[in-house]
Amino acid sequence: MTMIKTSELRKLDVINMEEGRYLGSVCDLDLDPDTGRIVSLVVDELGTLRFWQRRRLDLDIPWRDVVLVGADVVLVKNRTWKR
Repeated sequence: MTMIKTSELRKLDVINMEEGRYLGSVCDLDLDPDTGRIVSLVVDELGTLRFWQRRRLDLDIPWRDVVLVGADVVLVKNRTWKR
C-alpha cells in the first residue's frame, strides 16, 4: 500500500470513470476527527448558470466512491453526490 500526503491530493483532477467526465479538482478534504481518516473529497466543480456566466460549486464525494488515486488524477465511481 502506497502512502500519499493529504497535501498531494489537493488540486488533483477528479474524473468520473464511468462517464469519462471531468468533475473538477480536489480543493479540500473532510476528515473524521476521531480517526483521522478521510470521509470525503471536496471538489471544486465549475457550474454553469447561463452560457455567459459561470460559478464555482463544491461537490462532496464520499471516500468510498474513490476508485484510484494516481499521480495526476483521482478516479471515482458514478453516483449522485451532494453539493
